[in-house]
Amino acid sequence: MNPPLVDLHEDISLYYVQGGAGLKFKPADFSQDMKGRHGDIPKYRRSNTKLVFSSIAPLTPTISPMRISQLSRGYGGFYGAYRMRAATLTALEHIMVYINLLNQHPQNLKPITTNNDVETLFGDDRIGFLIALEGAEPLEDVEDLQLFYRLGVRSLQLTWNFDNKYGATCMSKKDYGLTGDGEELVYLCNELGVIIDLSHASKRTSLEAMAASKLPVIVSHANAKGVRDHARNLDDEQLEALKDNGGVVGATLIPPTLGEQPSYKRLADHIMYIYERFGSDIIAIGTDYFGLLNVDEPEGLEDISNIGRLWDALRSRGLCDRDLEKIAYLNAMRVVKTNAVKWANK
Repeated sequence: MNPPLVDLHEDISLYYVQGGAGLKFKPADFSQDMKGRHGDIPKYRRSNTKLVFSSIAPLTPTISPMRISQLSRGYGGFYGAYRMRAATLTALEHIMVYINLLNQHPQNLKPITTNNDVETLFGDDRIGFLIALEGAEPLEDVEDLQLFYRLGVRSLQLTWNFDNKYGATCMSKKDYGLTGDGEELVYLCNELGVIIDLSHASKRTSLEAMAASKLPVIVSHANAKGVRDHARNLDDEQLEALKDNGGVVGATLIPPTLGEQPSYKRLADHIMYIYERFGSDIIAIGTDYFGLLNVDEPEGLEDISNIGRLWDALRSRGLCDRDLEKIAYLNAMRVVKTNAVKWANK
């Protein structure tokens, strides 16, 4: 039996808003066990997934040579081309996707917006959806976070792959770190209990945000730079700062971040690297399912129902059941609960 799973990053709404572009499967009802689809209700049941950080990536596909070059350079191969265009309105459409999914499947899916929702999650047979904004571009001003909070957003990733007015990204040519408005945004996240996500952030941005935050943060989907030197991965200084902050990193399936011949075994390499140097308390899972665009999924992890292969690989390397439980859900839930104390129970 798989341990319960908290997945810190899935781009489900992007899949529907973009009609499956960049993926090998087309849109279909989420209750169907669709062959080849990264996730759906039956696959979540088989994998024992209990909570999904349901991401909003307000991207517009384009053919810009500049964006193609930037993303291809950053990821080490063709990724596609995207812009942040009309990000606020686009984000609203993504929120509507999640509202519709929750309304269509009330017996299987549960919105996670209150502290009580968090506290009762594991006593509920439904799968929790926690809405997470990927990139702060939809916030035209810092205080706009309060609007998105009222719409159900409970996690905020400060940046995507493009520099914004809140911070530099890992793809930046100039790492200017966290801006003044970015620091104010961190403070407001802490006030509301919105979980800060530092995936895609530059090194300086991530370190400064962790230093500014009074609550634990997540890096929802990244791997270890000590295993694979990639712009999206964290180096040891960042991992140490994350440990000091009490946060977690979600080991991810993004193939270029894993290394040559990406597979569940290669993902286990990254997890073991972090485990051996920083302990078991900062490791979680952030698959990036539905966001693995224009690439092949890692061998053995073609969809979330195969997650047991990762647990078996980690057991074979000496991890005990308690370590696996920490990685699968306990570490992530510790961070969620610490932030969710701020959430109103209504």
